[in-house]
Amino acid sequence: MGMFELLAIIALIALAVGNLFVGVTNDAVNFLNSAVATKAASRKTILIVSSIGVLIGATFSDGIIEVARKGIFHPTFFTAQEAILVFTAVALADIILLDLYSTFGLPTSTTVSIVFELFGAALVMAFWKVGTLNGAWEAINSSSAMKIILGILISVGVAFLIGLVVQFLSRLIFTFDYKQRLQKYGFLWCGAALTSLMFFLLLKGSKHAAFMTDTLKDWISANTLTVLGVSFVAFSLLSYVLIRSKVNILKIIILIGTGSLALAFAGNDLANFIGVSVGGVHAYLGSDLADKLPTPTWVLAGAGTVMMFAIFTSKKANTVLNTSINLASHEKDAVRDWGANSFSRKLTRIVTFLFELVLAVIPQKIQDWMAHRWDHQPDQEEKTAFDLMRASVNLMVAAAVISYATSHKLPLSTTYVAFMVAMGTSLADGAWDRDCAPSRITGVLTVISGWFMTAFFALLMAGVTVSVLYWANIYGLVGMCLLVVFLVYKLAHVHDKRDQKKKANGAKSW
Repeated sequence: MGMFELLAIIALIALAVGNLFVGVTNDAVNFLNSAVATKAASRKTILIVSSIGVLIGATFSDGIIEVARKGIFHPTFFTAQEAILVFTAVALADIILLDLYSTFGLPTSTTVSIVFELFGAALVMAFWKVGTLNGAWEAINSSSAMKIILGILISVGVAFLIGLVVQFLSRLIFTFDYKQRLQKYGFLWCGAALTSLMFFLLLKGSKHAAFMTDTLKDWISANTLTVLGVSFVAFSLLSYVLIRSKVNILKIIILIGTGSLALAFAGNDLANFIGVSVGGVHAYLGSDLADKLPTPTWVLAGAGTVMMFAIFTSKKANTVLNTSINLASHEKDAVRDWGANSFSRKLTRIVTFLFELVLAVIPQKIQDWMAHRWDHQPDQEEKTAFDLMRASVNLMVAAAVISYATSHKLPLSTTYVAFMVAMGTSLADGAWDRDCAPSRITGVLTVISGWFMTAFFALLMAGVTVSVLYWANIYGLVGMCLLVVFLVYKLAHVHDKRDQKKKANGAKSW
C-alpha cells in the first residue's frame, strides 16, 4: 500500500462522519414526520425519543457491514487498492448528492443512493481496468440491481394504496371527532397499531441486534401468526386499561412509533453511511471483502452519537421535514409554494370526473352519511398539520409494509414507503380538495421524480469521481476532497438564503 491508499483511508474516515450527518439530515423525516406534525409532545421530547432510538439502534447493532451492498458488485474482481478507490469515490459522491437533496428539502433514499453509487463506481473502475464495457459488466451483479429497482417501484404504489385504504376505514369508523368513539371500541384499533409497531421492531428494528440469533429469527418466522395473535390480545387489553384511565393512547403510539422507526433506521441504514469507509479500512488491512465485515462497538456508538448530534442541530433536516408535512397537511396554504401546472390541473379534473362517476352509483343517503363522517372543524389552538389518528395510521401502516417486505426479503426504501403512506392517508382524509390538489400533485411528482434522478445522479457522480481518482491519483483525491468541502459550504449558503426567503413569504414551518 502506498501514500495514496493511506490518504484515501484518512479521507474515508472523515467522510464517514460527513455521510452520517448528511444521511440523518435527509432520513430524519422518516421517523419525525408524524410526531412533529401533530405535536404529540414537545419538540425537545420528540428529538430526545428519536435520538435514544438512533443511539440504541446504532450501538446495539451487530456491526456487520456488507461491502458489496446487496450484491451490487463482485469484490473479488478488484484488488485491495482498486476497492479502496471505489469506496472513496462512493463516499465523496454520497455527501454531495445527499446534501444537494437536503438543501432543496427533497427527501430521498440513502439506500438507493449508495447502491447506485457502488454500481457506477464499480462499473467505471472495472471499465478502466479491462478496457471494454462487456468485460467491466462482469464485475456487476445486474440481476440484484434490477431486483432492487423493481422492489422499490412496487413498494411506492403499495404503500400509497394501503395508507389510503387504512386511513379511509379508520376515519369512517372514528370520524374526526374520534375521542368518544376511541373510548368505546378504540382499544382494538390501538391493539392492532401497537402490534404492528412491535412486529416491525422485531423484524426490522432488531434485525441486526446482537441478541437476534438465527434460531430466534427462524422461530419468529415459523410462528408469525401466533406472535401477532398473542401480541394483539395483550396490547388490546393494555390499551383498554390505558384508555379507561384517561391516558391519551394515541400520543403513546406515536412516540413508540417514532422511537421504533428511529431505532430501525439507525440499525439498518448505518451501512449506507459508514459501510464504504469500513470496507475501505478492511481492504487496507487485507481483509476478504467478500465476507461480512465486523465493526467495533465503539465505532458504532460513535456513529450513533454523530447521528444524535445531527438530529438536534441540522437546519436542513427541518427543511426536508417541512416538505413532507406540508404536502400531507390539511392546510391549503401549506402547499402554495409548489404552485400548479397544466398537467396537475388536468390530472385533478380527470380524477375528479372518475370520482363523480363512482358517486353516481352510490345511493344519496350513503353519500350523505359518509360525508358526515368527514365533517370536522380544525383545532385552531393546536394548529397541527393533521390529527393524532392520522399520525398513528402513518406509523402503523409504514411499519406493517416494511415488516412484511422484510419478512419476505423484498427490497424497499423506508423513505419512499414513509412518504407515500403519508400522501395516501392525506388523500383519504380529504386534504386534497379541488383548490389545492394541483399544487399537491405538483409537489408529490417533484419528489417522486427526484427519486428517479437519485439513481441517475448517484451512478453518474460516482463514475466521474472514480475516474478522477483513477487518473489523477493523489492529486485527484486532494482535489475532490476540497471540492466536497467547497460544495457543502456553498450549499449551506444556498439553503440559508432559500430559508430566509420562504420565511419572508410566510411559508409554513413545523
